[in-house]
Amino acid sequence: MAINPYRNLPIYSDAVIEWYKNQNRKERPPHIFAIAEAAYRAMLESRQNQSILITGESGAGKTENTKRVVQYLASIAGGTGGVEDARALEQQIVKTNPLLEAFGNAQTVRNNNSSRFVLCLEDI
Repeated sequence: MAINPYRNLPIYSDAVIEWYKNQNRKERPPHIFAIAEAAYRAMLESRQNQSILITGESGAGKTENTKRVVQYLASIAGGTGGVEDARALEQQIVKTNPLLEAFGNAQTVRNNNSSRFVLCLEDI
């Protein structure tokens, strides 16, 4: 469970990514990076695609949490190019968000532009 504080918190740094990297979910406090790590490890171990379901009401922080999953995955799986390459990969993926939203949004009673897309991890 996550709550949107409607402000940035200092809990998404490179140091926090490193703290969650290669750790079991039970070894660290709950965090979106722990969820992303668990999905990534499950994909590598099972050799099967994984999905992360991020759900909630309008304004709950679904889009921001999706960006944090992308941030984490780009950082740990971005290759050997270092932080700069991981950030470049992250930015490329995040920049696809408007295109995804163009195809994956729907009007609801609470939100005229409600996201309806999924992030799926695939072992390429």
